[in-house]
Amino acid sequence: MSAYLSGRSRCHGLTLIEVMVAVLVLAIGLLGIAGLQSAALANNLISYQYTQASTLAQALIERMRANRQAVIAGDYLLAATAQAPRASANCGASGARCSPQQQAQWDLAMLYAQLSADANTANLQNGPRAILPGGRLSVSCEAGCGDTALRVVTIYWDAARTGATGTDCSDGRSQLRCLRLGYVP
Repeated sequence: MSAYLSGRSRCHGLTLIEVMVAVLVLAIGLLGIAGLQSAALANNLISYQYTQASTLAQALIERMRANRQAVIAGDYLLAATAQAPRASANCGASGARCSPQQQAQWDLAMLYAQLSADANTANLQNGPRAILPGGRLSVSCEAGCGDTALRVVTIYWDAARTGATGTDCSDGRSQLRCLRLGYVP
């Protein structure tokens, strides 16, 4: 019987070490899952922001398509560094009669109000505001602004809310995001 007890005392505590190792492995696995969940949420937010930018840019292009005269006259052109556009008339009101230029100003101001918290909302209907953090807009022409020149609508935003500014979205280190859509009148 003494041989039985002496063999048993040498194994004392072995299952405790096994349990501690199993808990450590489980904890590392749970930390990995939490990291994956965090990365998935961040990528989901960026995907949502790109969807919003795409929807807004497409809405402006549809408005430009409906107001071709103002597109050709250059009334939709807007530099990325320009101040928020201001609508000179409420073209969204029922029965409103606006010139093509006033309609273009109103279209740009409506879109800008959805992009930026600094937008001037005078003469605009209530609606969603500042969908994208630090959002800005530009509309430019490729190779001159002839009647059939490509118009490029670019939406810029600060994806991580770090204060990123500028117009260079090719820098992979920057948190500035851009979406560009083209339209040929």
